[in-house]
Amino acid sequence: MKVISTVQNIIPYDPKKYSEYQSLESGHILNIGRDIIPNVLLETHQEVWSPTPFAINMGKIIASDTCHNKVVMDFATGSGYLAIMAGKQGARKVVATDLNPTAIQMTKRNWELNDLNVEQLDAVVSDRFEALKTNSDIENKFDLIYSNPPTIPELGEKTEKRSGMDWNIDGKSGRITLDTLITEGRNFLKPGGEMLIGTSSKQGAKLTCELLDEYWGKGIKADSENPLDYSLDWEKRGNANWVVIKRQDIPFPYYAEFLDKFRELAKKTNQPAPFIEKKGTLYQKIYLIRAKNS
Repeated sequence: MKVISTVQNIIPYDPKKYSEYQSLESGHILNIGRDIIPNVLLETHQEVWSPTPFAINMGKIIASDTCHNKVVMDFATGSGYLAIMAGKQGARKVVATDLNPTAIQMTKRNWELNDLNVEQLDAVVSDRFEALKTNSDIENKFDLIYSNPPTIPELGEKTEKRSGMDWNIDGKSGRITLDTLITEGRNFLKPGGEMLIGTSSKQGAKLTCELLDEYWGKGIKADSENPLDYSLDWEKRGNANWVVIKRQDIPFPYYAEFLDKFRELAKKTNQPAPFIEKKGTLYQKIYLIRAKNS
């Protein structure tokens, strides 16, 4: 627990304040407990994105998953929250990847902060799956892949990444990591393995749906303009290979400078509206999608 002695403050996680946590000085600890069992401690760093309420909801689902003795990947791990949840649920091995070297460093620190066995974690700097492709022993070996990938599009010239926000920028459409998960994720799963990913209405629901159908097979779609605008219990999916298991509206309190860009991308690619407005507040629709390597 030596990390605690270096921190400035331990803060109970409040979902309503999640946007504030992105600008916290490095060295605080978020205590993500409340109604989540087990609770998780995360040391903050200004170059690493802290979990959003939707990531916390992903953690709740992982807490109910059968991770015991499973091999798990947390893809685009950030602070390591999903990896730690899998570790606390008894995963035999967790591989956490991220393009951000500081995120990998903090994932290792947070893993130890939560009293998990360091020998059960491989935290790897990787541009999407690239670092894993050099290891032939890894492909087709994972039982579960978890990911809450970055979502923000570039506004102009690429600049040096200095903050968690900068590391949340993901190409011209904000979809590079999401698209890689959908198009390549099956290659790393065992037969029958499953992937759990988060995506947003601001990334283009129709595009996501089309890629899932192409690379994962038959899924369940809503009979509306937005094919992802529903949720269904995973066990009730019948013979579908993928389904939205949770849908949630989350306020859009930051990224004001990106609003026009998201709307432009949606119009250009004929996507449903990226946001909805309720009582003067903009919300994005967040989807948690589960897919099986059948």
